Amino acid sequence: MIWRWLVDRLTLPAKLAGELQRSRQQLQEIQRLAGIGSWELDLERNELSWSDELYQIFEIDPVQGPVDYEHFLQMVHEEDRGRVDQAYQAALATRQPYEVEHRMVMPDGRIKQIRERGETFYDEAGKPLRSIGTAQDITDIRLLESQMQLLGSAFHHSGEAIMITDHNNRILTVNAAFTMLTGYAQDEVVGQDPRILSAGRTSREDYKRMWAAIKEKSFWQGEIWDRRKDGGVYPKWLSVSVIRDDQGDIRYHVAHFTDVSTERATEAKIHYMAHHDMLTGLNNRFSLKDRLEHALAVARRESARVALLFIDLDRFKVINDTLGHHVGDELLIHVSRRLRQCVRESDLVARLGGDEFVVMLSGIEHSSSVAMVAEKLVMRVAEPYPVGAHTLYTTPSIGIAIYPMDGEDGETLMRNADAAMYHAKSAGRNNFQFFDAKMNEAAVERLGIEHALRLALGRDEFRLHFQPIINLRTGRVSSVEALIRWQHPERGLLAPGMFIGVAEETGLIQPIGDWVIWAACRQLAAFREAGLTGVKMAINISAIQMRNSDLSVLARGVIEAYSLPPGDLVFEITESVAMEHPDETVRVLDLLRDMGVSLALDDFGTGYSSLSYLRMFALDKLKLDRSFVEEIGQDVDGQVICDATIGLAHNLGLTLVAEGVETEAQLDYLRDRGCDLVQGYLFSKPLPAEQVMDFIRQRNA
Repeated sequence: MIWRWLVDRLTLPAKLAGELQRSRQQLQEIQRLAGIGSWELDLERNELSWSDELYQIFEIDPVQGPVDYEHFLQMVHEEDRGRVDQAYQAALATRQPYEVEHRMVMPDGRIKQIRERGETFYDEAGKPLRSIGTAQDITDIRLLESQMQLLGSAFHHSGEAIMITDHNNRILTVNAAFTMLTGYAQDEVVGQDPRILSAGRTSREDYKRMWAAIKEKSFWQGEIWDRRKDGGVYPKWLSVSVIRDDQGDIRYHVAHFTDVSTERATEAKIHYMAHHDMLTGLNNRFSLKDRLEHALAVARRESARVALLFIDLDRFKVINDTLGHHVGDELLIHVSRRLRQCVRESDLVARLGGDEFVVMLSGIEHSSSVAMVAEKLVMRVAEPYPVGAHTLYTTPSIGIAIYPMDGEDGETLMRNADAAMYHAKSAGRNNFQFFDAKMNEAAVERLGIEHALRLALGRDEFRLHFQPIINLRTGRVSSVEALIRWQHPERGLLAPGMFIGVAEETGLIQPIGDWVIWAACRQLAAFREAGLTGVKMAINISAIQMRNSDLSVLARGVIEAYSLPPGDLVFEITESVAMEHPDETVRVLDLLRDMGVSLALDDFGTGYSSLSYLRMFALDKLKLDRSFVEEIGQDVDGQVICDATIGLAHNLGLTLVAEGVETEAQLDYLRDRGCDLVQGYLFSKPLPAEQVMDFIRQRNA
């Protein structure tokens, strides 16, 4: 009995120990499967212990255990630390269980979201003995919830209408954007087939292709027409995707769509803008090209003719620059209306840009019918235009090219019509001209000049010649006028009349004019070094230089560069240039006068300057145009103008210079009338620098 008792005493603890071990292993497995770790805090010894699963959750080696409560708090995210401690301390004080969510910082810096529950046990006296609790990693749960919340928010607040249907294509749910777009509330469409939205404009074949793509590719997108609840029809861009089950069968259809009415309207507007001139509403250059190619294709098949009328407005630039672009734009609108009124509906009127228009006449039989249209255009365009407070006048120069005689493709016809238009301008403007081969030769020559002119500055092909200006009282050379020449590599020395017009049309006159100023001042400095003092340098200033550059800055720079007395420079501007922008001319001339530069009004008598502006211009000299000098002794009216101009100049305190003096009779007449300075072939033609220096030495000795 004693032996049995001893055996029982020894065997029972071993069984209990085994059961306890099995229970602990079971608990660990349960915690591992549940993803929940447990902890215990001995409050008397401030010792904290964790279960194996909790070490796994917190990613810490059990050897580096938590030690105590304070060490655990240091692992809590600093922004949550106070809240966790407060929750635990409040639970101690109230003897209530607690639950708190917080972030934990892993050893590698990652953040986990933890849900923690705890409870404290007390002795009979109410002293806290130990706290136990659990901790669970809910990072994935919160992430999933966040994603679900995001998806739900995206669904409900999406700017796109969203509709979800079941495998039978019955509507399950829609979002707010759906209601806004279609006018249907959710309870009005749930359970319905989406065909209730159809406008009936999308074909049955299109729907068949849509459903085939959805079944085969699980996705389709395209444009269809729908009808709102109020009956309004609109185009929508629709995207449909499907959600399938594990067997691959369709469970849901998810449709996104937007109203693309605005986009289609924008596309139509862009298409209009791409093919039309936005100021006048006429077809533009791009549209003209397409229409012309089509018309030529028809004409080839039917052995018909097509005529192109290239129209350029005369004096439009003067109106635009003088009265402002807004007035110029109004004039262009009026002109475009008249052009359309002069042709048939089947004919095309296009604006190429600026003041250039093209009229295309198709289905014509004889050149005479084209001439009749052109004559009508000339007469109609030349009629006065009431624009605001102004009555404006402009005339057309029209060049005509006809398919197939003047070209078999659009590019050739345009080029030849352009050449004919230039011929119309040279023939006096306000007329029309048909193209012929000689015009083409002139156009080719002009194009060659333009190309060579663009290279001339870089190749140093320009030269200056200088024409002496004689003081009639002393007989000495008072000044010289710098006149540009072009040493063309193939055609030799060219006078300005051969290229200045092209330079003005292409904008090259600006750099060429600036080159003239620098080269003339450099030569004036050379005169001074050679001992030729008291001789001024007259330089012609173009309209573009007056309008587009700070002429006073350029003048100051060149004067300082060559150490020139400003009074030795005479800037000459023509009467027409001065009156293009009279107020701006006054401003620029005042700046130059303040610097000490002398100023002359060239070609006086040929422009339209008013006496009031003439008195405002800061001038030193008037230059009488050669056309009036030529009439001395031949035409009484010409002599009267000479006398009046000389008297006007002297009354205004200006020096008068007569240009183009070629005979002794002209010289004597001008001397008798008190003219101050003269220049012309009677004394000398324009000379190269070395020769004019010799002329000055001989004349001024």
